[in-house]
Amino acid sequence: MDLREKIEAAFSQVPYPGDDAIALHECSECREIRRDFRGQSPWTLNATVLERRYDSLPLLGPHAYQYFLPAYMIYSISHPDSLLAKFTRYSLAPSDFDDHDRQRFELFTTLQKLSIIALLEFIKTHTATWDDGEKQKLYDNLNAGIEIWKSTLKAQQAGPAYPPQSVGSADP
Repeated sequence: MDLREKIEAAFSQVPYPGDDAIALHECSECREIRRDFRGQSPWTLNATVLERRYDSLPLLGPHAYQYFLPAYMIYSISHPDSLLAKFTRYSLAPSDFDDHDRQRFELFTTLQKLSIIALLEFIKTHTATWDDGEKQKLYDNLNAGIEIWKSTLKAQQAGPAYPPQSVGSADP
């Protein structure tokens, strides 16, 4: 099974989030995102909409993020050097991982997380020619993102009692 098929299989059962849950805010940009994504699926969003909304992932509500992310992932496979792929990578491998990211990432299933890790690994080997400094930053960022997703997998497998912030520390 190739990466595209893995993504499709992992995300095929994610329910539509509902029109009102597509975007987080009531600003004009979020209204435009809702207009573009309303009634769509990750499999029906066309390239024109994706290219126009290349930087919209942070503005999607948590369930909409999970629902529409595969469209961004699949586009990134075919266009690894595109602006959309770059912003998808930023979203999946945030340099400032915070509670907002954690809440989103916790929604994903094991198979979805594994497909995201596979995409980040793919990006490491399918990027344009970068100078050495940029390439090292990219690899460091991708590796950090992969570790974030692996840690969410470990937490998911351990169950709700797993305290990720106390791993490696002993209680007195």
